[in-house]
Amino acid sequence: MNRLLLYVHYNKYNQLSSHVLFQLEKMRPLFSKVIFISNSQLSSEHGCHLLTQGLVSEIVQRENEGFDFVAWRDGMEHLGWQELTTYDSVTIMNDTCFGPLWDISTYYERYESDQTTDFWGMTNHRETKRFKEHLQSYFICFKQQVVQSPVFKEFWTKVKSYDIVQDVIDYLESPVTNNFVDAGFQYQAVFDTTKAETHHMPLPDFSYYNLAQILEHRVPFIKVKALDGNQQQASFVIDRIATISDYPIELIVSHMSRVFYPTSNYLLRYKYMTDSPVVIEPSKKIAIHLHAFYTDLVGDFLEIFKTFSFIFDLFITTNEESKRIDIEEVLTRFGMTATIKVTGNRGRDILPMLKLKDELSQYDYIGHFHTKKSKETEYWAGESWRTELIEMLVKPSDQIVSQFSRREDLGVVIADIPTYFRYVQLDPFYEGILTEDMNRLWEQMGMKKELDFLIFSTFVMSYGTYIWFKYDALKPLFDLELTDNDVPEEPLPSATILHSIERMLVYIAWGNDYDFLISKNPISLPPFVDVNLLNTREGAKFNPLATVDFTYFGGIKGAIKYTIFINLSITKYLVKRLLRRR
Repeated sequence: MNRLLLYVHYNKYNQLSSHVLFQLEKMRPLFSKVIFISNSQLSSEHGCHLLTQGLVSEIVQRENEGFDFVAWRDGMEHLGWQELTTYDSVTIMNDTCFGPLWDISTYYERYESDQTTDFWGMTNHRETKRFKEHLQSYFICFKQQVVQSPVFKEFWTKVKSYDIVQDVIDYLESPVTNNFVDAGFQYQAVFDTTKAETHHMPLPDFSYYNLAQILEHRVPFIKVKALDGNQQQASFVIDRIATISDYPIELIVSHMSRVFYPTSNYLLRYKYMTDSPVVIEPSKKIAIHLHAFYTDLVGDFLEIFKTFSFIFDLFITTNEESKRIDIEEVLTRFGMTATIKVTGNRGRDILPMLKLKDELSQYDYIGHFHTKKSKETEYWAGESWRTELIEMLVKPSDQIVSQFSRREDLGVVIADIPTYFRYVQLDPFYEGILTEDMNRLWEQMGMKKELDFLIFSTFVMSYGTYIWFKYDALKPLFDLELTDNDVPEEPLPSATILHSIERMLVYIAWGNDYDFLISKNPISLPPFVDVNLLNTREGAKFNPLATVDFTYFGGIKGAIKYTIFINLSITKYLVKRLLRRR
């Protein structure tokens, strides 16, 4: 069969997601020609890859206006109306779905052999008060008799550009079906939703609101926005796809992480690092940074460092010159060498790491640790916290470095939540007070992805800032070149720039097009602990909080500032929601 595919691509970050490459790879054998119409500004590297790999025949680069219908029209005009009529079928589709979940050729064979079907698609939207029943436009295939009819060219040449999605549905998506039905043509849908029950659905849009039936009826495409819009069921849908098809679900996780927020609840379960054979690229340069405030703990770390199978350079920072001698003695005892720098008593472990910018920028992978203690609650917040972080991020360093070698898009590996923070609730107001500073830092770093930290109630972070990372993933943070003047003196008050940075590392990597993994805590707690804390009633007898102590946060002035910030945040939220309802 002589088939044509007009494929529309759009990515708000001008990327070419792996699920698109997979989709084209699976679809390409069916078509004589594939015209790739991009509404994003594709890099020459991406365009070259599509062409040299034979995934597409031609690329049409255009401005992002008029949504998909105008793009399909432009693709038809690019090809020429006369040539368009020479194909046995013309398929229009876009990259807004994951799939195909199953062999797409079987669907073409089914409808091409059906002489009563003139055009077909995946799902239809039943009639509403606003528009007639119609095929949803993310995938429609027109047979030659439709393409050669005068009504086909007439429809597409009259396609106009709209700025509102609902106008596209009303004036283009619905008519693209009904104009041809009125002309005497008949259509079929892989899943005819007009015959399905709509229990508990706010609208009869099965492709968005009822993914269970989409899979049950073996529709080979799942809408991206349906997973993001139904996050409570998204992980179940992803798992179901893995069970009933061979589709690589890591493509789903990767795309949703890059385009939406990587820390969404339904994605986190797929972020856990899994053991695999250790493969370390010898060409990669690896550095380890240890900030040693408590020099009596340095030996504990060196003992673990000596077990690593990879070659690394060690950098140790400390706050006082007098501690250098202690560190050198420990290094001699272990037969190890390190670059030792005295960075002063500002910025805890974070600023000393950033002060090593010139040195660390020469390395591919970096491990950052420090001699954590807490004098206030020695065991819980000090000993147990440090011990668990070491178990998660220091001891398994071979496995972590191997993960970096295996995945180009992996930028950060963080620790799972230490046990201590499974037993307490973070104060949402304390977390909220940090967002103003976090948004300011995000803007200063010039991140290309937009993010408002105010939308989060809490953050996915490596508690205590133990972390493994690729330098490029956190380069924007290093490029800020923070100094002692940017951080408060000790004793450190609450809600400082250091606490903001601790919460931002995963998001900085995301803003720089890198993903993250979590090293799982070997200490297991019943999920009931989380549920009990999450559902603790106000006034209940046991309701521990990681609270804000205004004694160390500006006293009365700090409390007043805190109150004003919270009320402004509430007002901003209410205004946004009210404007959205209009």
